[in-house]
Amino acid sequence: MSENSPIKEALYAKIDSIGHEQIHQLLLNNRFLELYEKIYKPVIDIIDNIDEYEKHGTLAESLTHYLFTEMLIPSQRKIFFENVELDMIIPNTAELQKDSQNTILIFFVKTSNIEQIKQRIQDMKKIQNNDANIWIISKDCIEISQSKYRTEKESFSKFLKDAQNFIKRKNMNKLNIFKTEV
Repeated sequence: MSENSPIKEALYAKIDSIGHEQIHQLLLNNRFLELYEKIYKPVIDIIDNIDEYEKHGTLAESLTHYLFTEMLIPSQRKIFFENVELDMIIPNTAELQKDSQNTILIFFVKTSNIEQIKQRIQDMKKIQNNDANIWIISKDCIEISQSKYRTEKESFSKFLKDAQNFIKRKNMNKLNIFKTEV
């Protein structure tokens, strides 16, 4: 997917129509289910002519990037580290080098090919040996030993809450506030 994708355009058009203030209120009140209903569901329903797995994976990744920025969850995205492709890492590769237990690797599945998915996971295990710290977000339920979430309301909301709790537990969000005041 290019940076100017129809998915990202639809996502940011929906965000603009809702308004940053309302989104911040939902975030402040941990209303992740409602956020999903207001943003993810309407956007996924209007996107056509894109493979379902790519559509769900790209939208989940783009929305996560936006929400992590708004929630001040430190992360890096779309990087290579030690020849391993990473969709997203919390907080960053510097922390991964220091203590992998303080990092989460996130993989947004954009294919139905289980062998490709398992290969990406095996690559990630080269730099993160704790399966609980490798999070897989997928359209479908996948039988794997890593932490897994689906691109459906309850599971995706749990993913956002788990990311928020990880940051709090590891004391990485020093200010513990959102990007802008509401």
